[in-house]
Amino acid sequence: MAFLELHGDRGRKRFKIAGDRIVIGRHPGCDIVIEEPAVSRQHAAVTRVAGRPYVEDLQSRNGTMLNGRPLTARQPLEHGDALDICGRRIVFSSSSRPAVRSPADPRPDSEDVVDLDIAAGQASMILSQMDVPRAAADEPLGHHAEAKLRALIGLNRAIGASLSLEEVLPRMLDGLLEVFPRAERGFVLLVDPQSERLVLRARKIKGQGEPGPLRLSLSLIGQVAESRRAVLSADAVSDSRFSSHDSVVDCRIRSVMCVPVVGDDGALLGVVQVDSRDVRNGFSAADLEVLAGVAGQAAQAIEQARAHDERIAREQIDRDLALAHRVQQGLLPSCPPAIDGYAVFDFYEAARQVGGDFFAYVPLPDGRLATVLADVSGKGVAAALLMAALSADIRYCLASEPDVARAVGRINDSFLRGGWDDRFATLVVVVLDPLAHRATICNAGHLPPYLRTPTGGVAAVGADLGGLPLGMVADREYRSCEVTLEPGAVLVLLTDGISEALDHERRCYGLERLEQVVSASEPTAADVGRDILADVARHAAGQVQSDDICMVCLGRTDAAAAQPAQKPAPARRAGRVQPRG
Repeated sequence: MAFLELHGDRGRKRFKIAGDRIVIGRHPGCDIVIEEPAVSRQHAAVTRVAGRPYVEDLQSRNGTMLNGRPLTARQPLEHGDALDICGRRIVFSSSSRPAVRSPADPRPDSEDVVDLDIAAGQASMILSQMDVPRAAADEPLGHHAEAKLRALIGLNRAIGASLSLEEVLPRMLDGLLEVFPRAERGFVLLVDPQSERLVLRARKIKGQGEPGPLRLSLSLIGQVAESRRAVLSADAVSDSRFSSHDSVVDCRIRSVMCVPVVGDDGALLGVVQVDSRDVRNGFSAADLEVLAGVAGQAAQAIEQARAHDERIAREQIDRDLALAHRVQQGLLPSCPPAIDGYAVFDFYEAARQVGGDFFAYVPLPDGRLATVLADVSGKGVAAALLMAALSADIRYCLASEPDVARAVGRINDSFLRGGWDDRFATLVVVVLDPLAHRATICNAGHLPPYLRTPTGGVAAVGADLGGLPLGMVADREYRSCEVTLEPGAVLVLLTDGISEALDHERRCYGLERLEQVVSASEPTAADVGRDILADVARHAAGQVQSDDICMVCLGRTDAAAAQPAQKPAPARRAGRVQPRG
C-alpha cells in the first residue's frame, strides 16, 4: 500500500495510489490538484512500472524537485522521498503511516527546539522493551495494575481540565515525574505535521539541570519511534547500542525509559522520555510497564488537545475569512450604473469566501464609463489581497490616462513593481462613450468580450489584440480596438469561471456553448446574463464550483431614454451571492 501526502497550510492530505498513474497539477481534472499559479495544468505524474512506483516531470514550466534535486528524468520512489512542486511538498509513503524523514539541518544543541533523526536504527540488545497498548484498546491492566491505576489517576489529575496543547504537555510531565519520583528529566517530542520531524514540545528538569545546551540521545529516540515499542536501558552508557553516541556520553544518562505515543489510527504522535543519572536507583521493567500502560492516556490527551487547538485555529480563520469577505464585497460595485440609452447586468460569485475575480465601473471625463473585469491567478485570501491592490491601480491609471491602451500598460508596470513573485492577472477594459455609441476595448490576456448584434449574431471582439497578462513583461505596449453599438446590441464580458465550469464528467462548459446561448437569448443585457447563468447551472448540475464567476453584460436599448440597470436580486447563502431566476 502506497500513499502521497500533500502538505499545506492546514495540515496534510493523503492520497492512496490505487491505479497505475497519478497526475499532479493545477487543472481540476488532476488526481492531486495544487491550486497555485506557478503549477502547470499537468505538472508531474507517479506511475507504476512492474509494481514499482516512479515519478516524472510532465515538462512543467517551473520543474519538479525530488529530495532537493531537479527531476530531469523518470526516477523510482522510495519510502520517505519528498517532491517539491512550486513550494508545495508531497511525501511518498510505502506504508500506512506517515513518512518521517531526517532533518536536513539537525540542531541537537538548541535550547528550545531539538530536531531528531528517527530513521531506522541498527539491531541491538535492549535490557527491556514491550509493546504499548493503543489508546482505544479495551484490555485488562495486567501486572502492576495498582501502580498503573495510580499513574492514570495522577496523570488525569495533573492534566485536569486543560485543553490547549501548550497546557497539556507540561502538566503531563508534572504528573509523570510525580509517578516516577526518581526521574530527573522528562521530555515530550511530537511529530510536526509540516516537516514530519520529531520536535521537542515540552520538558521538565528537576533542580539546577545540566550545564550547557540540552542534549538528547538521537539513537534511543530513533529506536523507539521506528519500532513503536517502549524501551528501558538501565545503563545507557554501557549499552552497546548507544555507547558510540556523544549525546548519551555528555548527558551521562544511566537509566532511561522511552515510550512511543501512538494515536487511534496507528500513526506515531510522538515520544515520551523520562531519565535519571541515579545509578543506584535506576528504573525497572515494572516501571517501564507502568509508563507504557499510561502511554495510551497520554495519546488521548495529546489528540484531544490538538483537536482543540485546530478547532480554535479554524474558528480564527473563519472569522478572518468572514471579515475578508465583507471587505471584498465593499470593493465591488453595489449596483450597476445608470446610463442613458443603456442597461447593465452584472454578477459575481467567488468559489470560496473570497476570490481573485474583480469587476468595476470607473467614471471618466466627458461622460465616458470604463467597465473592467480582471482575474488574478490563484484563489482564496492571497488572490483577494492581490485583487484589492490591483483594483486601486486600475482606478488610478484609467482616471489619469486618456488613452486606454497606455493606461493598461501603466497598470502592468505598476503590477510588476509590486513584486508579486510568479503571480499574474488577466484584464479586459471596455470604455463606453454613450453619446457616440462606441466602445473601446483593450485586452491583457483575458477572454475577449462577445458582441451580440440586434439580429442575434455573436462574435468575439478584439481576439487578435494579443495582449499578455499583467505581470509577465515590463514596458509592454497594449493595443485597443473600437466597436459601434447598435440599438439592441449586447456586449458580454466574463471570466473563465464560466467557460471552464465542469459537469459531473469534468467536461468544460466551453465558449461554443456560450455563443449559442447568447445568440438564442432575448436582446437585452438582463436576459443574456440570466440565460448564461441558468445554462451554466444546468451544465454543472450541482458540481462544486471550481473557480470564481464574474460577468458584466452591457446592452444598448432601442429607446432614447435610460433603462433601469439590471441586476439579479441577491440572496445570501453560505457567503455567496446567488441569482434568482
